[in-house]
Amino acid sequence: MRTRHPYITPTLMVMVLALSGTSRADILLSSPTTDLRPHAPLTIRVTVTNSGPTPQTTELPKELQAEVAIGAKIRQMTLTRTSGDGGIEKITLVPGEFLSRDYIGPLPSSFFGSIVLTPSNLPARPLLLQVLDSPTAEPPPLAVSVYEPVYFIAGGDGGLNAKFQISFRFQLFDSHSSLVRRIPVLDNLYLGYSQTSLWDLHETSAPFRDSSYRPRLFYADYNLGGSRDGLWHFGIETGFGHESNGKSGEDSRSLNMIYARPTLMVGDPLGKRFFVAPLISTYVSTEQHDIYRHRGYVDLALGYGSKSSWNFWATLRQGTDHFGSVELNLSYPLSRSGGSNLSGWVLLQYFSGYGESLLDYNRKLRSQLRLGIAVAL
Repeated sequence: MRTRHPYITPTLMVMVLALSGTSRADILLSSPTTDLRPHAPLTIRVTVTNSGPTPQTTELPKELQAEVAIGAKIRQMTLTRTSGDGGIEKITLVPGEFLSRDYIGPLPSSFFGSIVLTPSNLPARPLLLQVLDSPTAEPPPLAVSVYEPVYFIAGGDGGLNAKFQISFRFQLFDSHSSLVRRIPVLDNLYLGYSQTSLWDLHETSAPFRDSSYRPRLFYADYNLGGSRDGLWHFGIETGFGHESNGKSGEDSRSLNMIYARPTLMVGDPLGKRFFVAPLISTYVSTEQHDIYRHRGYVDLALGYGSKSSWNFWATLRQGTDHFGSVELNLSYPLSRSGGSNLSGWVLLQYFSGYGESLLDYNRKLRSQLRLGIAVAL
């Protein structure tokens, strides 16, 4: 007479035997639950069956050794038997009888999606498992980072004024998600936002002269290739950008562009290095149809130095009618100039030419020299 195990239904036995591809499956692996998640204990059910004509004896180890693989990643894991005696358990089954034992162990935290578990000390077939992404298993990676320099500087010629900039980028998709594993290009999609404002401090009411709001949606891979020793590498950023000053009427300024920014860095990324990064754009639409005469189609950024010491960078712009601008920046870490308790950088910036603000894209104002603090570079 067939013995029924309390944890295995006849339907499950039929499915397991069918999947085994043979009428005689001595040892079968299954999972008693479909809700598998990283960091949670993994339970594997080992079912010993006897579909032959004579009694069979099988030995079950106290610990089940297995390889867990997802793609090319392989981890070794150990699962411990939850019942039976403390050592090797000998099981003798009569024809038509079956018996199950559960083994439990920690699931590798970095594994989710489709994984394959292959036992190494039991003659059983590999088991395919589906591990669900767990939003509460571990804190998600930080998706927000600095995009362009963040600073506050003051000075000026023709009246005291200040200039400040905030900038960040947001990674749209979690690098560890199942969607990114299926479509890797999504790992490099970003939403960026930068804002640069000019503040007239010499005026009685201290109004903001103009602000430039620059959201962008872009693809970026800053390590497309390079040397084996890491002394040089190149990358690319490309996408769609909008820029406007949020004003109406005659003071309204806006443009939309498609751009690409190749980058090349030579030297130690954590030490002294030289970089060049031209931003090449084409205007999709703009309220100011002559803006290309003053801004052109390329913003050339280049620099040399180290964030832990002196650091210099410049942005050069040339319009099609010989207009343009130059912005020069020099920074030095406050931790080295005023003690280790300070953070950030002292920043000196010089600007000359057309279009420091979008409002004045076609006007050349006085050159400006400003000093202040950068909180991120």
